[in-house]
Amino acid sequence: KTIYNTVAEKMNWPTITAMTVGNRKQQSGLVTHAGRNGVKSLQNKKLMQVKRSKPSSPMLYWTLDGWDVELLYQATVVDKDGKKRTTYHNRLTLIQVLDPHNNYPIGYAIGTNESPGLIKKALQNAMQHTKELFGELYMPYQLQSDNYAKKALLSTYNAITPNFTPAQVGNAKAKVIEPYFSMLNKKYCKLLNNWSGFNVDSGSKNQPNSEYLDKIKKSFPDQVGCISQIEAIVNSERSKKIEEYKKNWLSTKPEHKQIMSLESYFLTFGSTTGATNRLTGEGVKITIEGEKHYYDSFDINFRHQAHQDWELLYDTNNLDQVLAVSSDGKERHLLERKYVQPMALADRKDGDSEELQRV
Repeated sequence: KTIYNTVAEKMNWPTITAMTVGNRKQQSGLVTHAGRNGVKSLQNKKLMQVKRSKPSSPMLYWTLDGWDVELLYQATVVDKDGKKRTTYHNRLTLIQVLDPHNNYPIGYAIGTNESPGLIKKALQNAMQHTKELFGELYMPYQLQSDNYAKKALLSTYNAITPNFTPAQVGNAKAKVIEPYFSMLNKKYCKLLNNWSGFNVDSGSKNQPNSEYLDKIKKSFPDQVGCISQIEAIVNSERSKKIEEYKKNWLSTKPEHKQIMSLESYFLTFGSTTGATNRLTGEGVKITIEGEKHYYDSFDINFRHQAHQDWELLYDTNNLDQVLAVSSDGKERHLLERKYVQPMALADRKDGDSEELQRV
């Protein structure tokens, strides 16, 4: 107003009031909003948006995102001078894979910060949980994520779903998981004494008393204890929604129920020691966390490849099977853990004879 009136007086134009400026601002808000607040704000607050319904049955649509959980934990570190120092403001990150059908937490992983590796662990947990629920490694028909580390994770996303649909950059409202995190914060985290609060600018109702937090900070859990708190929240959510989720799975159409092969699972999520071994009479040996394991296959084609060097891909949660991949990547064979026979006849138990006959 002041700038306009300064010019208007020199040009003999009518001057204006603050009310006039307010009226013009309101009338041209759609045009000027992007210039004042940015394009993302214009898309989220002014432009027409799509109204969507939740998935009609389980496994049709997954979404994932990271959340810096508002729970504090204490950690002691040794600084460069060799002195121990304890901090109390530490927070963990939860990567949550959510099925919006009934907001079922199908997968998760907890770490100190968001990373492609942590996202991959959350997706692996989700795939493992589908097997716990439905007996097979079922893939979601559609998966949505934001664009964080999309290049690094694209092969993983495409391996577990036929329809990967990342959210549009800056479109926060496409991420239905964020209101879910807000619910967890208010329903669970707020009840714990190490809750840090949220939305500093929104008032005291979302903030604990800072002086009280300082007094009780030495009672905060360590990192392991804080992980247990977060896991308890996820397990509580699962227990409340699991029966409805399993029941409604029966109504998911057959064409939307797709199983991930074990080979694809190991290639996508498998861990490796980085070492290779050759096949011997006792199988292929691998040492995992200091313990030796032996694997073999009853497929005669595997024995034809005895000259190959094999890298074994394994799942740390289940070591019953591994995937053997040749050094050139052309040969792949699923192997099973070697059955251990007792030397003494007196030590034989049920099943030993049948396993011996297999060999």
